[in-house]
Amino acid sequence: MKQINKKIYNFFLDLIFPQNCIGCGKYGEVLCPLCQKKIRIIKTFVCTKCGRITKSGQFCPSCRAKSNLTGLMVAAGYDKGPTKELIHHFKYDGMLEIAPILGGLLISRLRKSSLRGKLVLVPVPLHYRRQRQRGFNQAEILARYISRRLNISGGLALKRKRKTKSQVELSGRERRKNLAGAFFCKDRELIKGKTVILVDDVSTTGATLEECAKVLRTAGARQVWGLVVARG
Repeated sequence: MKQINKKIYNFFLDLIFPQNCIGCGKYGEVLCPLCQKKIRIIKTFVCTKCGRITKSGQFCPSCRAKSNLTGLMVAAGYDKGPTKELIHHFKYDGMLEIAPILGGLLISRLRKSSLRGKLVLVPVPLHYRRQRQRGFNQAEILARYISRRLNISGGLALKRKRKTKSQVELSGRERRKNLAGAFFCKDRELIKGKTVILVDDVSTTGATLEECAKVLRTAGARQVWGLVVARG
């Protein structure tokens, strides 16, 4: 509770006393217009496994056979421009005012896709201890932002049932093993027969999205797509 109150206090403090631009240090905005233009928007949809151009980032047939995900939509480049810093400050420093910037990138990407019909937004969950420590789940905040602005239904259909090791230092194989059995679907009615859009901030190896997609497909989702700000 103290952690949450601190983040709320900092949020309103920043509204009264605007901070410096994350990109260039200019006083007055969290990200100035010039630095916003430095965000490298990804324009071409590709299969993120092999790099082939595909519709809306759908995995190509050969890659699709090895995946629980239907495809992955990535909004921006990670290492060039201010995207990496934005994600870091949002996720680890509790700068919630960054959410509209990142959420706007996700909305733009989703609008350019061909996904239509019965869509439902589902954020990748955090373990309750980690979320309590952080004060929020960044994926949930982004999913709610998209839901409100695009009028797409969503919900907390997934729950992380066990705490896993940090993925940062693990290899792809170790990540998959670390996440095996970590999630379960607690709301089958929400996702049954629907096209689920899994929302997260960053995807590195894709292991987390894959494990979540596996659970959702088993629970009755028609398709499962990943939607992330960037690939780390």
